[in-house]
Amino acid sequence: MTENTFAIPTRIGAILTGSLALSRHILFLYTSRINKYAIQSSFFAMSGNDEELMYITGEQPELIMKMFEKNIDISVIMPENMDVLRNMNGKKRIIMDMSSIKEGHDKLEELLVENQNNIALCMYDISLLAPENIQKLVSCHDRLILNTPDITVLSGKKLDAADATVERFVKEYLDIVVLSLIANKPMCGTDILDIVHRNFNVLLSPGTVYPLLHRLKNEGLLECECRIKKKVYRPARGSEANIRQIIEKHSMASEFLGDFIKSRSSEGNAT
Repeated sequence: MTENTFAIPTRIGAILTGSLALSRHILFLYTSRINKYAIQSSFFAMSGNDEELMYITGEQPELIMKMFEKNIDISVIMPENMDVLRNMNGKKRIIMDMSSIKEGHDKLEELLVENQNNIALCMYDISLLAPENIQKLVSCHDRLILNTPDITVLSGKKLDAADATVERFVKEYLDIVVLSLIANKPMCGTDILDIVHRNFNVLLSPGTVYPLLHRLKNEGLLECECRIKKKVYRPARGSEANIRQIIEKHSMASEFLGDFIKSRSSEGNAT
């Protein structure tokens, strides 16, 4: 790791990855105790070979370039020069660092509408924002990530009643979800957090997943192998048939309940 390379918590990396799969315009609010360059480095590191990396800031370009690895090709643009992006073809991955900019976000919104290949991460130090401005910013982004040293909150205007129902199901039957995942492939707790987030848009805490893994291990359903900095869980030897039976019983019960609800709903509509 070079002196300008930052370590970013795996959880934030997973959240960024999942958010980018669903959104093109992300609002990232952070506190002054968060290393914003670590988050920005992770965002750029996820880029494809066909993406150009753009950094919009009021800071001097040479100061910004010192914060990233030397082998990363980044174009630093002042907000007053953003029109140059209109003349550039291809995909662009854009960071707009609003800690040094007072204006320019409206122009970025226009660029994202004009070119559907562009994605953007807009970063604000929440301590510098007035409460009324936060609500306005949330409304014009696809997704919000709030990151402090104590919590990480993910939200988005695309959330609806269906998402809430899925989240309730996942959390109430998390043991079944976890067993289904691990029956298919050995994985660690971070893998589970990532997969659940990407597939269900449900943000679980490590304090929920790791005690559950420990309980399933104590029940003889799982076993774990200690690797460097992580524990990888797999079905315990001889428990495979038991796990399949648990999953099948749950699937049958869910199907029965679903059919019952549909039948009652149909009867109500017929009257």
